[in-house]
Amino acid sequence: MKRAVYSLIAAAAIILANGCSKEYELNKSIFIPDPDFPELPAYTEWGYNTFGAYYERGLFLYSENAIPAKIIRAGGITSFVLKGQKDGYGYHSWDNRKEMSVTFLLPSVMPDSYADLTILDKKIIDLVNTPGAVKLFLDGDTIKPDILQGELEFRRVQLLYVDSKQTEVILSGVFSFQALIKDEPVSVTQGRFDVGIGEDNFFSY
Repeated sequence: MKRAVYSLIAAAAIILANGCSKEYELNKSIFIPDPDFPELPAYTEWGYNTFGAYYERGLFLYSENAIPAKIIRAGGITSFVLKGQKDGYGYHSWDNRKEMSVTFLLPSVMPDSYADLTILDKKIIDLVNTPGAVKLFLDGDTIKPDILQGELEFRRVQLLYVDSKQTEVILSGVFSFQALIKDEPVSVTQGRFDVGIGEDNFFSY
């Protein structure tokens, strides 16, 4: 854990040495292709602010025009939101792109700040046995699918410090599920995320 944090500090120092805005650089999305699934971002733990999955044979990916992830605590419920775009023709051709988001319920997680999200480290959420575990925004509709099987796994959660100041928490993990959506069975596979959560995208109300 310490080694990863120090490496992240070093990476941030390099960014600052290049004269770039700290906030801008930390919030940027950096696409590193997966060696086996090059249309998806590789699984990383560096806070690259990317996520991706296959939705059937299409792609569900982060968008450069939206904050890729948010943590929302509201009404006694904490949710993890991945907001991006769905496209059926590949990462480099977004002619038919549509807004899409997936919201995961985080049971028994009630953070007072983004730093409290370290409780998610190594946590696996069974999407089948968690009522209301998944909500989709797809094709202009909000959908609560009937989950047939699936998991959300936070493989690593780490705090990022820059210049000895706590800056954000990095959530890295994987997800997949099968569900009935409008009575049609669908699969979301090869899901992965590596996103930073800080004061700008942690909400409590």
